[in-house]
Amino acid sequence: MKKTLLLMVFALATAAVTQAGVISLVTTRTGSDTVNWTQLGPDNTTIPDPFTATSAGGIGITGSFSGGGTGFTAVESTSWFGNFTIGDELVWTNSPGQGPLTIVLGTGVSQVGAQIMADFYGAFTAQIDAYNGGTLLGSFTEGGFGTSLEDGTAIYVGVMDSTTADITKVVFSLTSAVGDPADFAINELSITPLPVTGTPEPGTLMLLGGGLALVGLARRRLGAR
Repeated sequence: MKKTLLLMVFALATAAVTQAGVISLVTTRTGSDTVNWTQLGPDNTTIPDPFTATSAGGIGITGSFSGGGTGFTAVESTSWFGNFTIGDELVWTNSPGQGPLTIVLGTGVSQVGAQIMADFYGAFTAQIDAYNGGTLLGSFTEGGFGTSLEDGTAIYVGVMDSTTADITKVVFSLTSAVGDPADFAINELSITPLPVTGTPEPGTLMLLGGGLALVGLARRRLGAR
């Protein structure tokens, strides 16, 4: 009986642990913090590789281009004519494309993403990969279609961890496009920081509470012998 109860407690604890790291795709902009690319310079400013920026809430980020070259800032309706909102400042991977674009965050977050568009009108597929350090947490794709409407309808690709596990790095890329899939742009980065306190999720608390109750029951039964 004692062994059975201990196994049940272990199973409950294991189930609580496995709840962590539930990564999902986010397609609607959300977040309480942002990284605005105006800090990298005005339209058509060369962006070095790597580059650094800071969110409004003070989170530092480091960006890099997989192509090894430099990127450029671009402003919708000035040097970029697509589906972003007029006036949006963008990080553009340049042509020939220097993507994918990697963003490393100075602290773990529970959500991060941006609107993205290929540098060619027509259908494209965007991908976002989420990491905790060197561990891949999840990889997601979303289809988009680029036009020159400048109406803010560029697709949003983001990742969220519903159990607040650390997302410390994301990689934006295109898996297909009418032209060069390494040539694309993203607008303002949206971030949801981790909660200040490490309060366990309600589901985890219930599981752990159940485990403790079983331990108490086992002790009472053993004491009654």
